[in-house]
Amino acid sequence: MRASRLVTAVAFTAALATSLAACGGDDSPGTGGSTAPTVAAADVKAGPPSGWSDGGWSPNLSALKCGQTAAEPTRGVTDTEIKIGGLGYLTSPTGSTMSGSDIGAKVRFQRANDEGGVNGRKINFIGMLDDGNDPARNGSQGQVLAQQEKIFAAVPVMASRANYLDAFCAATVPFFGWGFNTAFCGTSIGFGITGCLLPTEKSVSSNTYGLMLKGIFGGDVTGKTTALIGSDDDSARTGLQSLVRQIKAVGIEVPYAENPIPAAGLNDTTAIVNAVMTSDNGGPPDLILPVTDFSTTTKLTQAFVAAGYEGEFLNAVGYDPRLTGFDGLVGSYTLLQWSPAEDASSTAVQQLVADFKKYAPEQAVSLPTMAGYWAADMFLTAVEKLGRDVTVDRLLKLLNDDYSHYVEGALPETRYPLNHFIGAPCASVVQLTKGAYTVPTKLSCGQLLKQ
Repeated sequence: MRASRLVTAVAFTAALATSLAACGGDDSPGTGGSTAPTVAAADVKAGPPSGWSDGGWSPNLSALKCGQTAAEPTRGVTDTEIKIGGLGYLTSPTGSTMSGSDIGAKVRFQRANDEGGVNGRKINFIGMLDDGNDPARNGSQGQVLAQQEKIFAAVPVMASRANYLDAFCAATVPFFGWGFNTAFCGTSIGFGITGCLLPTEKSVSSNTYGLMLKGIFGGDVTGKTTALIGSDDDSARTGLQSLVRQIKAVGIEVPYAENPIPAAGLNDTTAIVNAVMTSDNGGPPDLILPVTDFSTTTKLTQAFVAAGYEGEFLNAVGYDPRLTGFDGLVGSYTLLQWSPAEDASSTAVQQLVADFKKYAPEQAVSLPTMAGYWAADMFLTAVEKLGRDVTVDRLLKLLNDDYSHYVEGALPETRYPLNHFIGAPCASVVQLTKGAYTVPTKLSCGQLLKQ
């Protein structure tokens, strides 16, 4: 079984790291320029996936781009249906895609339609346009959805490019998806299922990653250390330094935080392995966190194991049910932004699993499919609250007026308009064991921390 055929959603790793860091803005090399917020490590504890603290931080709402009134507020809406279309990279020259996110949305919409629709209207889901991860195509397909198809809203949006925003903003097209492109950040019309994953706000951070590491270490982080390895680009550097702040916030030291992975890919791991294995006062750290794509993460993990490393590994790309037979990441932990399909205690997650078995039995329940499903669910929940009077203007007024979305046991709480600017400080952790995933840390949240 080749791992390259198994995992589809890995291109957003740097964005995920930046998002869970709730951004930072420190561009200094290594760890020297990163300081943790003044919070006693012993007092930092994970909390429930709703009701998380904003730390007293509030965004500047006047900075939001795009409007909240549409020239055609009832476009795509008839007495019997609501027209919805999606956009994303279902194919890509790199092989890394969001394939399956369209199926995830379709599954959720089909269940809603079978249950009678939303306040008497069925969802007319025309599917997702595939931008092929091409910027120009992304922009032109945004125009097709907004101007030709005249959709009411775009669900799901799973694009790495944000060129579509010009068309969506001009036509005031609300869109829902996984917020790993910049259009979800600082706009009044973009709603990420876990918030804005690429924030530019520099006055706030969070402690999410630190709390997940604390859980992996069993709660006692006395003397514990972590090494972070990132890619050699500006986004990854910002994300890495933000993670350093999160990890230090719970009392874990970071003796190594560098970005040595070339943009063209990693060929020789020797120099990195040698540097990390001696980074903690001449010895290895207690945990290694590669903030890299699937291929590089796997290569690094195997190289460290071959070098005799006996500590822990954490990554953001190692979760996919099709990986359970893959030995390259066995024992590794993976951080997710919502509950995994293996969480049998969550009624909502088990409903998702049942929906896939009923409507798409051949489709693996992966990160992209779950993201598509939850984006559709978020949209349906909001539209249901509108009643029969469904307009673009009323939907945006609802969503941007202290709106909260939460799926108990499955998807963390997001709050709008706050999460137009930052990601929800929440995560869960799975561990790949031989043939299965376990869930050592269920979905929980940290808090936002003002810098």
